[in-house]
Amino acid sequence: MLEFVICPGYVDTSMMLAIEEGKASGQAQQLRAKTMENVPMKRYAKPEEIANLVLFLASDASSYITGSQYVIDVGLLA
Repeated sequence: MLEFVICPGYVDTSMMLAIEEGKASGQAQQLRAKTMENVPMKRYAKPEEIANLVLFLASDASSYITGSQYVIDVGLLA
């Protein structure tokens, strides 16, 4: 059985916007801008970028990969 863990960083989704709005009501965009100051690529991931990793792991191209963790956070934890 293959096991993978995908650990995304900040992703530009409605869920992320709701979290930002919950932390800084009415100032979500300001919080996002401040957060991006600490993100090496200065942007949030697109959902498609996370999906591409999932598609790769589900494909035959990853047939020799097992039991791994994939941090996909533009270097935030580096």
